[in-house]
Amino acid sequence: MKTKMTLATALFIVLATALAAVAGPAPQTVATNRDKVLVIAVQGQIAAAQPSRGYLTTWDGKSKMAVGTGGINYNLRLGDRVFGWAAGDRATVGVAVESVSDSRSGQDAWLADAAIGNEVRLVGGEARGGKGIVVGKFGGYVLVQFPPDVLDRLAVGDRVQAKADSLGLEIEGFPDVFLHGLSPDLLDKLGLRVVDGRIEVPVVKRIPAEIVGQGAGSFALTGNWHIQTCYPPDIKAYGLDELRFGDLVLLEDTQSDYWKGHYTGGATIGVVCSGPSDRSGMGIGVTPVLSSRAGKLASRLDTAANVAAFLGLPLSNGGGAAPAAAPVKAAARKPVTALRTNKDLLIVTAVEGVVQPASAREYTTTYDGRPSLTLGMASINYRVTLGDPVHGWAQGDHVEPGVTIQGRDRQSPSECALAILSCIGNEAEVLSGEARGAKGYYIGRHAGADDKVWFPPETVEKLALNDRVRVKAKGVGLRIEGFEDVKVNKLSPEILEKLGLAFKDGRIVVPVVMEVPGRIMGSGFAGSPVEILDYDIQTTCPEVVEQYGLKKLRIGDVVAIRDHAGLNAPGRHPGAVIIGTIIHGFSDMGGHGPGVNPILSAMPGRIEVRIDPNANLANYLGIKPRP
Repeated sequence: MKTKMTLATALFIVLATALAAVAGPAPQTVATNRDKVLVIAVQGQIAAAQPSRGYLTTWDGKSKMAVGTGGINYNLRLGDRVFGWAAGDRATVGVAVESVSDSRSGQDAWLADAAIGNEVRLVGGEARGGKGIVVGKFGGYVLVQFPPDVLDRLAVGDRVQAKADSLGLEIEGFPDVFLHGLSPDLLDKLGLRVVDGRIEVPVVKRIPAEIVGQGAGSFALTGNWHIQTCYPPDIKAYGLDELRFGDLVLLEDTQSDYWKGHYTGGATIGVVCSGPSDRSGMGIGVTPVLSSRAGKLASRLDTAANVAAFLGLPLSNGGGAAPAAAPVKAAARKPVTALRTNKDLLIVTAVEGVVQPASAREYTTTYDGRPSLTLGMASINYRVTLGDPVHGWAQGDHVEPGVTIQGRDRQSPSECALAILSCIGNEAEVLSGEARGAKGYYIGRHAGADDKVWFPPETVEKLALNDRVRVKAKGVGLRIEGFEDVKVNKLSPEILEKLGLAFKDGRIVVPVVMEVPGRIMGSGFAGSPVEILDYDIQTTCPEVVEQYGLKKLRIGDVVAIRDHAGLNAPGRHPGAVIIGTIIHGFSDMGGHGPGVNPILSAMPGRIEVRIDPNANLANYLGIKPRP
């Protein structure tokens, strides 16, 4: 018996040895020099949102107001799908943190040294002491994800500090594999293995070089690659619509060691950090973290390979949507009977301004040559608010309701994120001064300089000039299902739902206080995109004022402008209509009058109006009791 057992054991060993020889050597784990990597403190500051400052031109020649890049993003998190966000173009995940301009060693330390997986700590602002984690790099930003309770207390300009421990990190035995922007802790959790002399990395997708876009020619330590999304068939062909923020991908035939560029046989492992783009050559952002030109990187497909899982962060519930299918022909549509929108796909972003002082006034000349002081613009208006008359204020000209704020992230207020992204009905909150923490609403924009917010009277009494105000901007890209050809502009989904819209014979029926002929519209034509403008109902001809009863108008009234279209900028189009809200009062200056913020616009046959004397923002916001 003993002899038989020995023989059996010997046969088993021989067989196992033979099988092992066929299968090859067992995978080995990797070792690093993490104990030798320097750990240093680097600081950045939360960046302002960076929407397009006008309409960008898409790959197919269309215009688009693009949002989602930079700033404090409230609803894009690791695990969300990258596609489907309304008006999004290169939308970045989490909170964008930029270099601190007074950095002693220059502005690149934050961008070069901070690494995915580094814990960060807020060292300034209301959320001071709160912690987050680096989840990507995009352009001039390091992207950080914070827990919701910290996120709600952040403000633009808050300082962020990281313990950076990435530069110099190496994998033992693989000098040809470069590591950039990857913390040792995250590297250890990726489950890397050595297989056939190459490092095997789990990835969600392998991306061929022909769809790798912008990124070549820049340094490897900062910035990102793009997976091009401007040719729609590629999206399905390569499964790009399945990608999520935080997914690991392999870019074939690329190098990201010293520089970023094409290299046959090379490979880059990266982390998806931004959404797609409609601009040629751009697309889904990828932060490079591993690279080799020497064929030392391999990959295994794993649909769960997302940095959130490796970092122990909760994956989002998969927000976003796949790219839209081909549009249904109008004749095949079912009649729309109730309001449905894409509100769940809107990007929510923090924008800020400060309470703007009034400028000193000198006498100016009215349309008929009389001297006038033209009071009522900027500052804190203690007397005029939504629902008040547009006419009759002493020496008043362009009288603005409530509180005037201006953005400071660009030199021109009209180019600031506040002006472009804020929408009527968005929540506004005071961030500094005696009224800190008080909340109100964004109510519109007086083109050129002034953004308007409403606060309760007790808050207004506590406000001071230069107090900071944050707006949670949501609404750019809002669309009505079945009426995608109707432009919805500068309107929050909450206010859209309160307008009392009805649907009849393929038209939207909108309650308005009055109709105004397009021929009496004045200042505001042919300039800025509708997202940042108002344009005026001219009130310098007494006969016209009397004929159309314009003195009856109130701040916040909803009106219809006949024979005008405002899909991009307002202008004449017989049969078209613009629906707008009144944002400021009368004027005696030639070509001026009550300002209108366009909120809906359609070509002929898509909008019908009905007269409702109570169609006013004060009623929709609950500021004044509805009669």
